[in-house]
Amino acid sequence: MSTQSTNATPVVRQRIGAYGVLTREIDGRRELLLTRISPTDYGAGMWTLPGGGIDHGEHPDDAVVREVYEETSLSVRVRSVVTVTSLHVIGKNRAGVLEDFQGVGIIYLVDADSDADLDSLRVVEENSSTDLVEWVPLDLVTERELTNVARAALTVAAA
Repeated sequence: MSTQSTNATPVVRQRIGAYGVLTREIDGRRELLLTRISPTDYGAGMWTLPGGGIDHGEHPDDAVVREVYEETSLSVRVRSVVTVTSLHVIGKNRAGVLEDFQGVGIIYLVDADSDADLDSLRVVEENSSTDLVEWVPLDLVTERELTNVARAALTVAAA
């Protein structure tokens, strides 16, 4: 039995991210672009929207364009902010440190550049938190384990 105190004060951490909702229609079937979280990152195996952390000093509009490119190889334009999510959890992170974590997600509706090849997608960023990018038919999206950001985007994607 450990004599270590279980009443440790959690480290407070907040992360603000920018995420892009991109859809297309193929043969009358609507699809949503999703990315899978790599085995080396928190939430490994879950499916989320292309996007991620906003760098210090970076405008969120620029962050979503950068992040979508890094995770999908697509150049996009921002259309509008469609919703903001917040996830608050207290628990141990990957390093075993007790955290009081809040993740804020700014979710954008984005359009791919007109000359974009929507079928030749790849993860551009090396050592990325993303290991796969894929178009997923909307009627099959909920069969996957989704992050809160991806779940929040479903209403937008279906519209």
